[in-house]
Amino acid sequence: MIEKENREYKDSLFVDLFYQDKTAKKNLLSLYNALHDTDYQDEGIIQKIKIDDILYKNFKNDISFGVDEKIIVFGEHQSSINPNMPLRCLLYVGRAYEQLVEEEARYKTRLVKIPTPEFYTFYNGTKEFPLE
Repeated sequence: MIEKENREYKDSLFVDLFYQDKTAKKNLLSLYNALHDTDYQDEGIIQKIKIDDILYKNFKNDISFGVDEKIIVFGEHQSSINPNMPLRCLLYVGRAYEQLVEEEARYKTRLVKIPTPEFYTFYNGTKEFPLE
């Protein structure tokens, strides 16, 4: 008997490697360095950001972290093409900002500086999909 895949929740090696593993911060720093042509060595500059997956199941396999005044968001695209990925990224980074910006600061007259978001989506489907 073949067991059906649970489409509600499918954990990923990606999340394990870059968020849950004991070497996750080292892995994130290495990935950041590769993407930005930097050579940071101090894992302490990595600020892991996790969206509460109980309320936001669609973010289960997405990860984000703060470094160098940026929020880096890595999202896993489902295997079928979804033209709403930009919306999903926007919703995700909004939730991340909720964690980073104190509620009182949102209503003050002083400008709140926020990290610049960068989005990376990993697609593993079989249909052709543009790189950018």
